[in-house]
Amino acid sequence: MKIYLVGGAIRDSLLGLEVLEKDWVVVGSSEEELTKKGYKKIGKDFPVFLHPDTKEEYALARKEKKSGKGHKAFEFAFDATVTLEEDLLRRDLTINAIAQDEEGNLIDPYGGKQDIQKKNLQHVSEAFEEDPLRVLRVARFHAKLKYLDFKISNETLVMMERVSSSGEIEMLSKERFWMEAQKALLTNNPEIFFKTLQEVGALERITNLKKLNDEEVRSASKETKDLAVIWSVMIAKNNNIEEINNSFNVPKEVSEISTICNSLIAFQSSEISAELMLNVIQNSDLVRKPERFFIAAKAASYFEVKDSAKNIDWKIISGLLNEIDADVSLKDGKAIAKKLYEDRLNALDNYLSNL
Repeated sequence: MKIYLVGGAIRDSLLGLEVLEKDWVVVGSSEEELTKKGYKKIGKDFPVFLHPDTKEEYALARKEKKSGKGHKAFEFAFDATVTLEEDLLRRDLTINAIAQDEEGNLIDPYGGKQDIQKKNLQHVSEAFEEDPLRVLRVARFHAKLKYLDFKISNETLVMMERVSSSGEIEMLSKERFWMEAQKALLTNNPEIFFKTLQEVGALERITNLKKLNDEEVRSASKETKDLAVIWSVMIAKNNNIEEINNSFNVPKEVSEISTICNSLIAFQSSEISAELMLNVIQNSDLVRKPERFFIAAKAASYFEVKDSAKNIDWKIISGLLNEIDADVSLKDGKAIAKKLYEDRLNALDNYLSNL
């Protein structure tokens, strides 16, 4: 039995980046042997185990063969005869197909080190086209490594285009779209993920996202790693926000923030009035859910703001509105709501007149 450190840990180490997690491949062993040694099996489709002490993931070396359409349509072989080179061959990019043995020696059968030096994102083999998920993964690695001047090879781009036009991208789950997107959103250049997918024809297969706010996204990603802020900035000013959120199966709290952000962008670029402001406040439920609103306001701040709206402080406004109580002495529900609306409108009018 031989154990090798593989994939992202080797890649990031060679790039001088922080290694966040370690994955291991076990060659010449079996499920039975690992179980006897105290490893806990967690993989359903193929044998992946947790180390009894470190809890890091150890996978039996495996080969795969396409058996149908889609990301999961593969047959696997993971017996003790599978070699390390065969396991590395099934990986997406050469920079992810490098292993290290227990003595620290690198095993690099597909030129990953050279591609790291050349800043080249290159597929390992023709089998790249068998898994549509690889298109999203390469786009994500492009976003992750863009600041180091990495580029996707022309040959790999052609393969990504072929996969995009094959109809298999649409077979990936919405959950998988969001899983890859949220990792990309936390990179230095999240806009590159979407631009790459757009370039190879994959984005249109996922959703109708026409406008990419490159400049605003770059500004936001330099200042924050708040997923909701960056996502809201990315899809802002599209007129089909709900459709885009649904296409990526975006979590409810994030999709709500993106919707509020879009409303605020429209508000801050309009002629400001107390009525318009109160309409935005009521539709976004600022009084009851202020933190959600403030995150949306942060996202909206990366877009054009008219002079009349530049000094608006939503936290002060939230405090003002919270001091206004409903007049329950009126008894009639409609009358109470009308009076509350008028009191809030007056408070906002006074606030705006003093800006």
